[in-house]
Amino acid sequence: MLLCKFMDNLTHSLVAVALSRVFFKKRIAYATTAMVVAANLPDLDLLYSWPGIRYLEFRNGVLHSLLFLPLWALAVALGWRWAVKRWPPRHPLANPPRHLFAIALALGAVGIGSHLLLDWTNNFGVRLFAPVSERWMALDWAPYFDPWIWFLFAALLGVPMLLTLISSEVGVRKNNPHRASAAAALILLCAWFGLRARQHNAALELLNSQAVSNFFNGQLPLDWAAFPTSTPFQWQAIVDLPANYLVAAIDSPWDTDLGHLTLQRNYIKPPLTPSITAAQHTRTGGIFLWFARFPLSDDQEEGSLTKITLTDMRYAEGVQRPPQRATIEMDGSLHIISQSFSW
Repeated sequence: MLLCKFMDNLTHSLVAVALSRVFFKKRIAYATTAMVVAANLPDLDLLYSWPGIRYLEFRNGVLHSLLFLPLWALAVALGWRWAVKRWPPRHPLANPPRHLFAIALALGAVGIGSHLLLDWTNNFGVRLFAPVSERWMALDWAPYFDPWIWFLFAALLGVPMLLTLISSEVGVRKNNPHRASAAAALILLCAWFGLRARQHNAALELLNSQAVSNFFNGQLPLDWAAFPTSTPFQWQAIVDLPANYLVAAIDSPWDTDLGHLTLQRNYIKPPLTPSITAAQHTRTGGIFLWFARFPLSDDQEEGSLTKITLTDMRYAEGVQRPPQRATIEMDGSLHIISQSFSW
């Protein structure tokens, strides 16, 4: 989980570098540093959302909201002004001083906005209107960490740096390629998300067509969703039926004629026992169910104790990595012995 979080912040930072090179590097000192800081500021909620169930309770909340964005932008601009006064640039840019703070505000807003947009596209989600609304919002276009975005930006941002270094070593003067390569990276990123959005829509249409044609053994689904994987053109579907969950793979979801759906797993929903009900009303169980989109509860007897496991089918074992679960242990009198949450 920590490795995925690190790679997620690396993606935010690479996008920030590209945004700085295209829009701000020639307008304001320390633009790239300020943009990278801005693009990672919302993840400061990690400081108070760890460990355990607090991660789901506070993660991607108010610090990731649109209502907090202006405050973040102001904080970035004030921090930039302090840094410039503390460490004056050797070669100040030619913008009038009265415009620099406004540019710093815009830089902060763009950096924070890029973070929110990227988090919105994945399948974990973000609470864009917290604290007014605690509703989770997720477009389900990209996985929590998309290695293809990382490789795209690493190549388009890194190769020009290498070419510049080689040119300086051999004494050849060339035009600066950094801005053009950064613009190309941002354009390709938008195209990539456009492709993902189209595939996602086609995958949902395919699931709808299968529901209409009684593909799910005559059961009418309560809900369904299609989640991206790290492999392009492959998606994973969760179908919520009255008695069970179906996990299916969707290949090449361009439209309902070309897409192919293959059932992979069948999870039977256990009956709602008193121990499961008690577990769902604990603090850990309540927070987990508030976050989960496709909750599955199970109980097992372990000696004199009952162990209840709550799973979100988005992150069930064998469905998505890393899996996550909430675990509540209680005795025969339904007294809670322990509560935990883990990835």
